[in-house]
Parts: sequence; structure tokens; C-alpha cells
Amino acid sequence: KTLGEDHPHTLRSLGNIAFKLNHQERYSQAEVLFRNCWEVRKKTLGEDHPDTLKALNGMAVAVDGQGNHDKAVELLQGCWEDMKKKLGEEHPHSLECLYDLANALKNQGNHSKAEKLQRDCCELSEKKLGINHPETLKYKKHLDIMITNTN
Repeated sequence: KTLGEDHPHTLRSLGNIAFKLNHQERYSQAEVLFRNCWEVRKKTLGEDHPDTLKALNGMAVAVDGQGNHDKAVELLQGCWEDMKKKLGEEHPHSLECLYDLANALKNQGNHSKAEKLQRDCCELSEKKLGINHPETLKYKKHLDIMITNTN
């Protein structure tokens, strides 16, 4: 028996596949799945629901991976603002969005703003998750790479 395209389990599975496609650098395929997931979640859950925002975040990363950095920055800035309002800036989903925004800004060539946001991400993650949490360490490593590559 099928659950239907707007069932939460179907959307979760769709999002998981899209996430894996992003990690495989198959960005155009990931964007299609994330966009579908985002559109359905907007209708069923609302634009500011955390699951809707996570789908938007994933779609923006896929857009960035395809080289459309300006659009990715635009999407991620809106997503970051909405996540801060809905979840708070220290929530792990918000931190991941901030990390992705910093990366998109770096890809866009806005290194100073990217570095500032990545520093913010590290500080917020340390405060919320702790200095040795894997996500905090990932954000710090990314900041170190960002600094090294811009000097």
C-alpha cells in the first residue's frame, strides 16, 4: 500500500535521497527532489515549519553546488532568518543553515562576510553543543580551511 506523495514518511524519504544526492555532488537531481519536497511541505505544513525550512536549505545547497551562488545566498539568507525566528539561532538546524550560508557566500566570492558568519556559527555551536561536539568541530575545520584559502 502506498502512502501518497504528501505523506510525512514519503517526504522524509524524498528528503533523505536528495540529501544523499547532494553529498554525491549530483546537485541538479537533488534540487528537483528538494524542490518537490519543499513545495509539498509548504502546502501541508506551512512555510515556516522546520521540515519545510530544512527542505529549502537542502535545495539552496543544491543550487549553490550548480554554481548559482547568488540565488543560493538569497535562498539561504531567507531560510536562516526564518529558522532563527522559528527555532532560535542556536538550534542545530539553524546552525547548519548558517554554515551553508557562509559556504555559499564564500563560493560567491564574499570572503569577509563568509568568514564572519562561519565564526558566528562556531561560537554559537560551541555555546549550544559544546567545544568537542562533532558539528562544532566540523564548523571549526571549515573556518580554518576558509581562512587558509583566503590568505
